[in-house]
Amino acid sequence: MWIMKRLIVQEFISVDGFCADRQKTTGFFDGTYNMVGDELIPYQEKLIESIDFILLGKETYKMFTNYWPDAGGENSKVASAMNRIPKIVFSSSLKEVHWGNCENISLVAEDAVNFVKSFKLNEEKNIIIWGSISLVKSLLSAGLIDEIQLVIVPVSIGKGDSLFPEDFNLFHLELADHKVLSNGVVLLKYNPLKK
Repeated sequence: MWIMKRLIVQEFISVDGFCADRQKTTGFFDGTYNMVGDELIPYQEKLIESIDFILLGKETYKMFTNYWPDAGGENSKVASAMNRIPKIVFSSSLKEVHWGNCENISLVAEDAVNFVKSFKLNEEKNIIIWGSISLVKSLLSAGLIDEIQLVIVPVSIGKGDSLFPEDFNLFHLELADHKVLSNGVVLLKYNPLKK
């Protein structure tokens, strides 16, 4: 009997609904000009303990591979897990992928939707996607996302990249959990309602 993996998307977004700013950066939460804060770390540690695979698009892979292989400090538990967990990068333009000294990373050039449909059937554990907005939009449109976690950062950035595909007229979500942190960051966990 096959038990499908649960595909989780976690995105940091501004209060006006953007995952990246007009320069395609994540400076509104990553410490470039605004920091989410350390209070979120225990939640991230608990989440990543439940994850067995990480899926990434090309641009998020480039950002992550420049940071996580050498990360430490207060992020040491998260960094250790990020480096240990197998990763799959979706790109038709990259020729190879690397992750520091780790060899648990693969490149997939084929259609992400077909790959993920098959991949979810093969084992019973959890998959996560961070960032990777184009990848997330294609998987949302295909109905393959099982859980959406939004980390709402208390800033407005006016313009940027939205998480949801523009052709969604109405996309129903069921609130599964929420948490408000002392610094105004709000964690929301949603289950997409399958029609």
